Amino acid sequence: MSVQAALDRLAARPAPLPVRRTERLVLRPFRESDREPFAALNADPEVMEHMLHPLERAESDVVLDRFRVDAARRGFGMLAVEEKETRAFVGAVGLGVPRWDTEFMPAVEIGWRLARSAWGRGYATEAARDVLAWAFGPLALPRVVSFTTPVNVRSWRVMERIGMARVGEFGHPGVPADHSLHTHLLYAMDAPAGTAGAGDLPVPAAPARSVPVKAPENAAPPRLDLPVRPRVWLDGDGCPRVIKEIVWRAVERGAIEVTIVANRPLTVPRSAYIRTVVVKHGLDVADDWLVANASPGELVVTSDVPLAAELVAKGVVVVSPRGERFTPSNMGEKLSLRDFFTEARASGLVEGGGPAGFDERAKREFAAALDQWLNTQKRAQPRP
Repeated sequence: MSVQAALDRLAARPAPLPVRRTERLVLRPFRESDREPFAALNADPEVMEHMLHPLERAESDVVLDRFRVDAARRGFGMLAVEEKETRAFVGAVGLGVPRWDTEFMPAVEIGWRLARSAWGRGYATEAARDVLAWAFGPLALPRVVSFTTPVNVRSWRVMERIGMARVGEFGHPGVPADHSLHTHLLYAMDAPAGTAGAGDLPVPAAPARSVPVKAPENAAPPRLDLPVRPRVWLDGDGCPRVIKEIVWRAVERGAIEVTIVANRPLTVPRSAYIRTVVVKHGLDVADDWLVANASPGELVVTSDVPLAAELVAKGVVVVSPRGERFTPSNMGEKLSLRDFFTEARASGLVEGGGPAGFDERAKREFAAALDQWLNTQKRAQPRP
């Protein structure tokens, strides 16, 4: 099995993060109470010596929120680390998928970041070994990578202690080419012999992937002479037909410009103010496209809670097809509820899956939410 196939399989039925225990540590999902110690960890110049810069509190909170979103989407992610004896928070360890492209992508990365008070005790090695057991056992991943700068001796020695092998170097796409931290060492480890997917992804694996974007034949060509209108984005793969019809009516009366994003061609009304974007099939491709292209203040219609969390953090207005507004104040609750129902369905406590059918009330509430956003856009426009 390839890494991409493993990612697709895990995302199809994402499981809640586990609580794992080693001899001296507890590895568990992050909690709201972890925000302060996690921020202190990320603000420590010595801990962040081999990163571009220490993080401000707001930046640290965004990182923690991203951990939760990624875990909800993928069924694995970063875990908080606490001491068994004292229950003190000492850092983070876990798995992630880099958000940039390079020659060895797609890949699952193992990483760790521990407070200075936990250095020199072997905690990083102990926790990372347990995460590898999780990766190659329950998650059945075929390969795990890790990387760091050549001067970060503590980190790459941990990689070697847990059995990873140095397989090369690369220029980190997220670090300027003229920066001293641009060059990174790449380590990798295949699943042990006899496990599913062992050793089937060489490094480097393939050239960098691109996301093809095309418009279907019925899409009208864009016109540069048309006035700018408020922009709405539809998560097309899960948007109900009745909601699309409400949006099309708004286009007809000249209120909005719409882009519908999906992983298959869709039939839409012929209009200079409607366009479709068809992205490649794959894990989170459509979601990542929306996050990359929707701008603050614009409206995205989606029922995908992890996607909504990423967009809200960026300043995008997000409304569900039932007219419910996602906000920074309710995203934590929405993610927790999603995790609860995912776990309940997996354990058989709750039967069935998707939401109830749309009724007149749901349509009215979405139409009202769309009108409310439009009125906000109108008030924000400068008067002649």
